[in-house]
Amino acid sequence: MKKPQQSTSNQDEGDALDALGDKIKAAQTAHSPDIEQERTGWAVGIRYASDFSAAVIVGGLIGFGFDKLVNTMPWGMLVGIIFGFMAGTRNIVRTAKEMSAETDPGQDLQEDETDIP
Repeated sequence: MKKPQQSTSNQDEGDALDALGDKIKAAQTAHSPDIEQERTGWAVGIRYASDFSAAVIVGGLIGFGFDKLVNTMPWGMLVGIIFGFMAGTRNIVRTAKEMSAETDPGQDLQEDETDIP
């Protein structure tokens, strides 16, 4: 027995679905907001502040919990705040290094070369 050929209506439906998919992709790209990749100074400052303050608060809370557990009231919290301060500073330095590594290292040199007469 012969196998029936695929009907042209199924092929037309497949073509119509492909065309519809292309239209949807085009509409999504046309209406998607352009997200600016550059960070503003305000955003960088907020990130530094949140990283630092979160580390200090967590360190202080851990120290406070240690104080309650061992009954050495001010010392655990002071040590925890100091460790939080160190961790926050480390986070800021690490974040600054990551942000500077993301920028193009030759970009500043190219701009400076145009200023030379």
